[in-house]
Amino acid sequence: MQTTHDRLLNAARAIFAKEGLGGLSVRQVAAAAGLSPMAMYRHFADKDALLDALMRDGFAAWEKKVAKITARGLRWFEQMGQAYLDFALTDPHRFDAAFLLPAREARKYPDDFVSGRSLVVATIVEHIAEAQAQGLLAPLPPLRLALMLSALLQGLISMHRARRFTNDAQFRALYRATMMDCLSSLSTKGKRK
Repeated sequence: MQTTHDRLLNAARAIFAKEGLGGLSVRQVAAAAGLSPMAMYRHFADKDALLDALMRDGFAAWEKKVAKITARGLRWFEQMGQAYLDFALTDPHRFDAAFLLPAREARKYPDDFVSGRSLVVATIVEHIAEAQAQGLLAPLPPLRLALMLSALLQGLISMHRARRFTNDAQFRALYRATMMDCLSSLSTKGKRK
C-alpha cells in the first residue's frame, strides 16, 4: 500500500514531468494526490522540501544505474557515460530533478563532493584513482577530472535538448566520440584498456 508521502511524491513527479518547475505548486500536488494543502504540509514543510525530495528521488534513480556498471578500467567510464545518456533520454524528468532543479539540498562543488555526500561522484573518483594507479589516466586531481567529464557530458545533453544537432543518430555518435576523445586525451601514452 502506498504511503501518503509516496502519493505526494508521485503526484509531484507527474506534475513536474508534465508542466516543469513552473507548474509545480503545493496546491497542485496536494490536489493531484487527493489531499488538502494542509495535509501536504505534514509531509513536506514547503515547496523547497518538495524540490529536495524530487532531487533525492532523481539521484536515487541515477545511483541505481551507476551501481549496475561492472566494467573496470577505462571501460567503466564508457559505460557510465552511456548510462548517463540513457538516463537523460529515457527518464528526462528524473534526470532534470537530479541535476537541474534549484533544490536547497543540491550538492555543491567542492565541499559536498569532498565529504562524500555524492555516492556517484565518490564512485567516479574511486575509478579515476584506480585508473591513475594503473597508469591509464593522467595524474590530475581525481575530483577535478570527475567534474570535467560530468560537465562535458551534461553540456552535450543540454545541446541535444536545445536541438543543436541535426538528428538523434548524429548526436549519439558525437556524444560517444567526444567522451572517448576526452578519455583518450587524459590517458597516459595513448593507452586504452
